[in-house]
Amino acid sequence: MRLTLKYFFIIFYLSSINNAFSQDAQVQGSSETYEIGLMVEKVQQALQTRDNDALQVIHLYGTDSRYYSMIRGWLFQELVSVESQLHASKNMPNSEKFQLNSDFLKQAIRLIDLE
Repeated sequence: MRLTLKYFFIIFYLSSINNAFSQDAQVQGSSETYEIGLMVEKVQQALQTRDNDALQVIHLYGTDSRYYSMIRGWLFQELVSVESQLHASKNMPNSEKFQLNSDFLKQAIRLIDLE
């Protein structure tokens, strides 16, 4: 009986340590998720404003090896969309807006690819 009780306490102690590590990992995971969410919001805002500060934000996150592939793919998909709109609206009044957007996206892609 005593031996079983001793094993019970050992198992209980080890499981409480495991739970503590698991909770720390969950808090850390939540923190990383929050940081990624902020990064996505900042990049999305940069893509909407499309100015020099926007290029700095894209450069900051786009040159981070953890986010490079995601941001590069995001910029490329935006470029494909803008290029499609540009080709569909050739010789129309709003084609200049699409050309400016296309130029901005190409510049942003070049900026993070050169690092």
